[in-house]
Amino acid sequence: MRRGVVASVTMLVIVAMLGAGIVQAQQQPQPSPKTPIPPPGSQAPPPEVPKEKQIEGTVSKVDPVAKTVGVSTGLWGLLGATVQVVEETQIMVQGQPSALTGIKEGDRVKASYEVRDGNNLAKSIEVMPAPKKAPGTTP
Repeated sequence: MRRGVVASVTMLVIVAMLGAGIVQAQQQPQPSPKTPIPPPGSQAPPPEVPKEKQIEGTVSKVDPVAKTVGVSTGLWGLLGATVQVVEETQIMVQGQPSALTGIKEGDRVKASYEVRDGNNLAKSIEVMPAPKKAPGTTP
């Protein structure tokens, strides 16, 4: 009887070890695709050129200290972007060159900007004229 118990336990241990080996073989990580390493002496690819983006919407906030302009778009102004005004930013108000102080909350603007290092750097901001009101409407 004792031999039968020892043989049964031995068989269970062997089956358990084989099962663990199969599970381990199935769980081995697949080699991940790697970026090709350039051969020695070759040049690395040039850094990605920032792409120009545009946004058109309503000014939600002007921060002269941080030199930023928040532009809201979409339904109820839930979408949009905040652009950073830099020295090279061209600001136009009523067709005339202006400064950041010429932009007011509620103005309709069209801005072009580049994303660099996670910052939206404004290339140009144009304050668009207010829409004309239809005759017979109240302000």
